[in-house]
Amino acid sequence: MRQPVHAITHRKEMTPEHVVGIGFVAVLHVIVVWAIVTGLAQKIVHAVAPKDITIIDIKKPDQPPPPKPTIPDVKLPTQHTSLVAPPTVVIHDDAPVSPLVVDRGPPQQPGETRIVSIADTFATGVAGTHTIPPYPELDRRLGNQGTVELKLSISPQGIVMAADVVKSSGFARLDQAAQSWVIQHWKYKPATKGGEPVASTTTAAVMFSIRNAG
Repeated sequence: MRQPVHAITHRKEMTPEHVVGIGFVAVLHVIVVWAIVTGLAQKIVHAVAPKDITIIDIKKPDQPPPPKPTIPDVKLPTQHTSLVAPPTVVIHDDAPVSPLVVDRGPPQQPGETRIVSIADTFATGVAGTHTIPPYPELDRRLGNQGTVELKLSISPQGIVMAADVVKSSGFARLDQAAQSWVIQHWKYKPATKGGEPVASTTTAAVMFSIRNAG
């Protein structure tokens, strides 16, 4: 009977590839073991105390004051103002003033009654009321001028009741301006008869002069 023959094979030698593979596996095992140990290890964290914060007041640099504005010296042209004189109004009052006349007569005899007669007077104008009529603007621009002669009707109270145009200035507006102004503003001391105030008439002339009206 034959004895079994065992085939004995020779062990192969280590190649560089085997060495690299074994080294890689070893490194991998080391990394896994380090990760496990590091993850399970207790970590001690030291709290770092914050440092004190110092506040520094930064002062702004002093700025120079703003320059003062300079006022330019502007010379304005000299304006000449011409004064416009009011229109010249000439008033002619033809009514003379009669003085008070007392007829004393011959010397009075005992028991005789003497009658004193008082002279009649005409209407006289009150100076403070005879003001100047305003010059109609359109006539002033057109250069219209002239003299208006009026016949005035004076009441016993010295009021001008009517002013009729005796002689026109040649311009209706000037005539109407003179009439309305005299009636509204002029006053008279009434005429008297026997010492009593009575109605009367008088004349007056109002002259409009463009030269003095500006």
